[in-house]
Amino acid sequence: MKEKAVAEVVAREAKEAEARAAKALEEANADRNHLNKVAEDLKVEVQNRVTIIEEVTARAAEAEVWAREAAEAMDSLISSLDKLKETASGCVIMIVGTILDASDNTAAVNELSERAREAGFKVGYARCSSHMNPLYQSKFTDERSGFQGVDTEARLAAAVEAYNNLSISAIEDIDKCLEAEDYVDRLQLLYGDPEEEKEEEIAGSGKGDAGTSGIKEDQVGLRALLFDFLFNVNSRKTYVNFLCTA
Repeated sequence: MKEKAVAEVVAREAKEAEARAAKALEEANADRNHLNKVAEDLKVEVQNRVTIIEEVTARAAEAEVWAREAAEAMDSLISSLDKLKETASGCVIMIVGTILDASDNTAAVNELSERAREAGFKVGYARCSSHMNPLYQSKFTDERSGFQGVDTEARLAAAVEAYNNLSISAIEDIDKCLEAEDYVDRLQLLYGDPEEEKEEEIAGSGKGDAGTSGIKEDQVGLRALLFDFLFNVNSRKTYVNFLCTA
């Protein structure tokens, strides 16, 4: 009886141990499945992070390329702007020089200078005579000045008035071109067709310079300078905008 009781106890303990082992195995399997799931989730998360890093790296590289291209473009624009300012300033100087050297302007300035010299000489001669007359018994007059009876002040005033009302054909051409709204129309008003002008020049040379008889020297000079400047640059529209709207 005792042996049977012992055997039953051993059998019961064995079953309990087996049950505990089965439960432990089940829990271990559950933990393993959970760990596997966590590992898969971590793999997915890592892959997502890797993808994000690769995308960010690609965008950073692209941004660097854009930044480099933008810097190069800015340097190019600054260089072009400096050249534009330099060339435009040179063009303005040439235009001003051409206008100042125009035959009409030169003649008016010469006339004004001559009349001012005459008026100054007569006034100076009269002042000198007024200083010398108290020292001598004989009286000095303006008889030998060369301007006795000549109203030099009136002649000077007339020269000043003529200079103020001076009309230069080159300036009139520029004013006329400014009336057009379109840049191309402005150019067409200021310049003729080079081929047509060349043909007219050739035809005029065969007729005793008849082809240029109606164009003044200052007008030809201004057109030649502006034509050479405007039509030999790539950014023609920018230069024309500067000249015709400044």
